[in-house]
Amino acid sequence: MKLGLVFIALIALILAFCGVGREHITEKNFIGKWKSSRAETPIYLYENGEWEIKKADGVILQYGVWQYKPSKIIWSYKVDGATGHDVNAVLSATSREFQLRERNGMTTTFKRIE
Repeated sequence: MKLGLVFIALIALILAFCGVGREHITEKNFIGKWKSSRAETPIYLYENGEWEIKKADGVILQYGVWQYKPSKIIWSYKVDGATGHDVNAVLSATSREFQLRERNGMTTTFKRIE
């Protein structure tokens, strides 16, 4: 009987620690100006669902729309008249940084730019 109570207490303790320090991920985590580990030019993710890669002089290199669904970001873009979509798993997200799993298995890190 005592062993059963100890086991239940241990499980409760593990479950309590699993939730500590984790932020609930929403679209708001991603809105802002970011530096990608894969590119020098910043990417801007806007609240209206649009994104753009824009140089300091205002020249837009790429653009499209994005949306967050549980555990993934869906990017849509247009290149050479064709529409494309890219789905990346969200590995982690905080107010300062997020990481995505690319199609090729690599991890891309985005750090917030003030």
